[in-house]
Amino acid sequence: MTTDARAVLVFPSLDRGAHGRVAATLDRSSGLLTPARTTWRRRPVVADGRALLWFSVRRRGVDLSLERFRGLRRATVPLVRVRRKHQASQSAALLLELATEVERRGVRDEWKVVATLRDQARWLEEGGDLRRSPLKALPRQHVLLDLLSIPTP
Repeated sequence: MTTDARAVLVFPSLDRGAHGRVAATLDRSSGLLTPARTTWRRRPVVADGRALLWFSVRRRGVDLSLERFRGLRRATVPLVRVRRKHQASQSAALLLELATEVERRGVRDEWKVVATLRDQARWLEEGGDLRRSPLKALPRQHVLLDLLSIPTP
């Protein structure tokens, strides 16, 4: 456990009733992304050259997913949540720190993610609407599952 608060990036949960719950943490010294809730597939993942990084885009929000071992180990960070009566996003400063850390670690496909994270941070600093933000403009995945309201892994 580190005593320096800057050594760990803490990502708060973006759900309406979260009330300060932590969704995930990223240890800057080791590169370990640790989700708050774990399952047999959703577990801590080290951000390095063997990990794959992408945006998981669904109807109600966008997550950043970090995966290793061909999908057998995955950690996600909520970035944006947009619902009818609730909108939330990680702060612009946190998104910029995340982009810098991902770029420094050399994760596979990081160039796609880093540019979009920085665009989102700039959008938030300028006071843009979350519904029209760069992250929400990404093409959705699992459209059929969204229509059926089946949760995706």
